Amino acid sequence: MVQTFDLYKDDKIVQAGVTSPIEIDGLTPNTQYDNFELAYKGKVDKTQLSFKTMVQLVTGISLDKTTLALDTGSNATLKAAVDPTDATNKVVVWSSDNTAVATVDNAGKVTAVKAGTANITAKTDDQGKTAVTKVTVTDPAPAE
Repeated sequence: MVQTFDLYKDDKIVQAGVTSPIEIDGLTPNTQYDNFELAYKGKVDKTQLSFKTMVQLVTGISLDKTTLALDTGSNATLKAAVDPTDATNKVVVWSSDNTAVATVDNAGKVTAVKAGTANITAKTDDQGKTAVTKVTVTDPAPAE
C-alpha cells in the first residue's frame, strides 16, 4: 500500500496527496529549510522537517560574443552567462592569452593594447567550464 502525505509550510498545505519520495518545488539550492511539516493524508499529527537543499553545480558558460574587433586604445565589455541560472557558485575568472594585445579585468572589460589577436577566456570557478572570445585589435585609421 502506497502511503500518501500532505506537505505543510508555515502551517499551510503546500502539496496535498503526495507520495514518497517527496519532491518540493521552488526551493533555492544550498539553502537550509526548517519551516516544513509532513502528515499522513487526512491526519492531524505532523512531523517537523528540517533539511538543506543540494548545491546546484555549474553545467556551462557562454559569452555574448565569440569574436570582437577593437581599435587600439578602445574597450568593450563581454557578458558571461553561467548555466544553470540558479547555479550556487556563479564566479567567473577572466584571462587573456596575449596581454600585450588585449587585457581583461574581473568584470569582463576588454582593453585593446596594440594590434594583433588575443583569446579572452571566461572560466567558471565551479567545475572549470570555459568560453572564449577571439579579439582582433587593429590600429585606427589615421585622421584625414
